[in-house]
Amino acid sequence: MKDTVFETAAVLERKNLAFAIATIISYEGIVPRRSGRLLVSEDGKISGTIGGHVIDGRAAEAAVTAIRQRKSTKTWIESRAGRIEVMIDVVNAPKKVILAGYGKVGQALAALLHTVGFALFIADTAAVDCPYAASVSVAATMKEALAAFSCDENSALIITVHDKDSILSDVRGAEKAFYIGSISSRSRVIPQKGIHVPMGLDIGGESPEELAVSVCAELMACYNRRSARTLDEMRRRLVVVRGAGDLATALIIRLTRAGYFVLSTEIAQPTQIRRNVSFAEAVYTGEQTVDGLTACLITEAKDCFSLFDEGKTAVIVDPDASVIRELHPTVVIDAVLAKKNLGTERSMAPLVIALGPGFSAPEDCDAVIETARGHNLGKIIRQGRASENTGIPGVIMGYGKERVIRSSACGVFRGLKTFGDLVKKGETIAYAGGCAQYATIDGMIRGMLHDGITVTEDFKIADIDPRGKDAEYRTPSDKARAIAGAVLEVVDSYFASVN
Repeated sequence: MKDTVFETAAVLERKNLAFAIATIISYEGIVPRRSGRLLVSEDGKISGTIGGHVIDGRAAEAAVTAIRQRKSTKTWIESRAGRIEVMIDVVNAPKKVILAGYGKVGQALAALLHTVGFALFIADTAAVDCPYAASVSVAATMKEALAAFSCDENSALIITVHDKDSILSDVRGAEKAFYIGSISSRSRVIPQKGIHVPMGLDIGGESPEELAVSVCAELMACYNRRSARTLDEMRRRLVVVRGAGDLATALIIRLTRAGYFVLSTEIAQPTQIRRNVSFAEAVYTGEQTVDGLTACLITEAKDCFSLFDEGKTAVIVDPDASVIRELHPTVVIDAVLAKKNLGTERSMAPLVIALGPGFSAPEDCDAVIETARGHNLGKIIRQGRASENTGIPGVIMGYGKERVIRSSACGVFRGLKTFGDLVKKGETIAYAGGCAQYATIDGMIRGMLHDGITVTEDFKIADIDPRGKDAEYRTPSDKARAIAGAVLEVVDSYFASVN
C-alpha cells in the first residue's frame, strides 16, 4: 500500500495543524518491522505504520502525549517477541485560534496568525473564503457556527463581532482557552477578568492590519507565557546583585516577583551556612530553588537572558563583578555583607544600593539599607551609614552568640548534621581538621557550612535555632524579608521617577 505519511504531513503543515512522526530507530528480538514511520495527528489519527495495529496504537498514544506536552521524545514499544525503539518528533505543537467573525479585521488576523503558525478555526454567518483554514463553520447564527468548535488549553478565542458575552457562552470549553480577546471601543469597554478587551497591545494602529499586528503580538506573548514587555525594557530592568547568600536571596526573590531580572555574582567557594535558603548553593549544585524561585549557575553572562525567559534567576562565579561592565545593568546591589566595601562604587550603575555597614551614602552608593535587628531594620539611608557590626547575632529565646557555632580548629570541614536536624548541647555536629565540633545549645540545625571547605579557627560553621522543632529553616527569615522590602522600595521608586 502506498505510504501517505508525507502527503498527509504536507496537508497538516499547510494548515498549521499539530502532528508528530514516529520513526523506528532501533530494535531488539523479533519485530514486525525494522524500519518505518508513522504520522500521528493531535486527535490520534494515523497515517503509515511501524508494525501493525497494536504497535501503531501504542505509538499513537505516546505521540499524542508528546504533542500535548510540546516535546519530542524517545520510547520503547514492546511486541510479542521483541521491541522497537521509536523517536517521536513533534513537528507542529498545538496552536489553535477559534476566530468568531471573518470580516475585515478577522481576515487580517487570519492571514497574520496563519503566518506565525496558528491553526485557524473560523466561524461566521456568511461565506468564508480562507484556503489555509483548518476548519470553517458557517451557519445562520453565530451560535450555530461556533457549535462545531471547542477550546482547550492550547486554544485562543478571538471575537471580532458584537455580542461578546453571548459568544463566550456559546463556545464549549471557553474557560480553558489560554487567551480570549474581543474587539471593542475603548470608551464602551467594561473590564472583565480573563478577557482582553479591547484586545491587542497599544501600538497606536487603526487599520485592520495594524490591529492584527497588535493582537497577534499579545496572543503570542500569552501562548509563550511572556510579559509582552519590550526587549529594551527587559534590558533596562536588569539588576546585578553582588552576593547570593540568604539575605541576598530574599531580595532576589522579591525583585524577580516584582518584574525585575536579576543576575547575582558569587565567589568560587561560597561560605554561607544557611545554604538551603541561599542561591549561592547553585555554585556547588548547579541549581537551587528557594521559595518557589529557581536559580541556575551560568558560565557566561549572556546566558542569563534565556533563564529570565523561563522565569528563573541566574548565578555566575565572578568575584570582581566584571559582568557589570559587560551588561551595564540599571541597578547594582552590594549584598556581600562583608562589613566593609570590597569595591562597590556609585558609578557602577544609575542606581547603586548597599546592605549593612561599610558603606556611606551618597559617597559609595545611592542608598544604604540597615541590616541590624531592631527598630531601624530595613531603614533606607540616603545620607550616612548603617549601624556598625556588633558581631552578636539576633537574640532568640535568650540566646545570641551561643546560636552560632565557630570552628575550634583549622582544616577541612565535614558536617555530620544538616538542616532540620534536632541536636542536644554537647552533641557532635561536625568535624574541622579532624576535631569534633559540638552543639552549644539544644535546638534545630538551621545552617551548616558546605563540606570540603578549609576553615580557620573561629570560622562560622553552623547555626542552631533554640526553638527546636518549631523553628522555620526552609524559607528566608523575617530579617531577610524586611531588607528585601526596603530594597524593592528603593528600586521601584527609582523606576517610577525615570519612566
